Amino acid sequence: MPVLPLLLACAPGAPDAFLAYVRGDDGYVVEPRALPALEDAGTMTGTLGSVRHGGRVVGNGAGEQYSGGRGLTVRYVVQDGVAVPLDQDGLLLYSFYGHLADATDTLEAGGLDLDAIFPVDIAWNPAVSPLLELAPADNAAYAIGANVFLLLPDGDNREVPLLANAGVVTHELGHAVLHLLMTGDPSSDPLVADTSTAAGMWQSALHEGFADSLAALTLDDPRFLDVSLDMPARYADTDAVLTAALLPDPAAVADSLLPIYDPYPLGTVFASLMWDIRVATDDAPATLELLFRGVEHWAPSGPDDLDGAVFLGALVAAAEPGTQRDVVCAAVELRIDGLLAVAGCP
Repeated sequence: MPVLPLLLACAPGAPDAFLAYVRGDDGYVVEPRALPALEDAGTMTGTLGSVRHGGRVVGNGAGEQYSGGRGLTVRYVVQDGVAVPLDQDGLLLYSFYGHLADATDTLEAGGLDLDAIFPVDIAWNPAVSPLLELAPADNAAYAIGANVFLLLPDGDNREVPLLANAGVVTHELGHAVLHLLMTGDPSSDPLVADTSTAAGMWQSALHEGFADSLAALTLDDPRFLDVSLDMPARYADTDAVLTAALLPDPAAVADSLLPIYDPYPLGTVFASLMWDIRVATDDAPATLELLFRGVEHWAPSGPDDLDGAVFLGALVAAAEPGTQRDVVCAAVELRIDGLLAVAGCP
């Protein structure tokens, strides 16, 4: 083929679709997908927000701030109307933006108003303050208070990179959704600033439990992580139960060799409880609706509300009387094992 026609065939233009990781019934494939939310394939700008390169996020989990990011350029060619990125970074960015659009569409179709979250900042490979207690690579996060997604590129050869995993993207959106539901403002500080207190630890654990529940129920997959991470302890369909060791205890954390609270084990207990409800009712959308109603009933306003028993009591109150409430109480009995006094259950 002559050189000039080849260059013309691959010249950038307005693409109709984007090459990305797409989650299907049989797993993930890399294939073209429509992405109307992305308005500029080269600068990664669109209705959901813009991707910025670099910059810095500072904070300690209690009102981070993001600044200094610069414009980003994705190198791509257009082949048969499809934007084909020329490197792995572009493929990850198209995939992330696509999964974020899918999750947003699903939640808004279910009645959630997410207008306050978007457009959102998306930080590609920013510098991260050590106070964030976040691995500086191979990770994704949502910074509460800054209303920014942090994308820290994969360094490992995974079946599906973390940033291209639809469950991981939905999980991170879950943090933004819960913070919005709790405070009414995605740019506000968390209810509790001191994450070393019992209330701060509950806040972190309930955030992780909500985010995992949102991902598992939206995708109807309790093991959404398994294509990216070998981490069975995070699966929502395993035997995670509350133990005394998982209850937030600032003194125990302070006396430990690594005095950093890990909210994921307790969060997985809550996500597993929600998955029990989904299995017993055989209805993922109804279970997701119950989760949102539970948060609305919870409506935390301060430290006293940031407690697992208060949250679960609100979930019970939000359940429809009869079968659904019985199912919720059965899940509470199984996963909580009497360690929290949950109102509304026998």
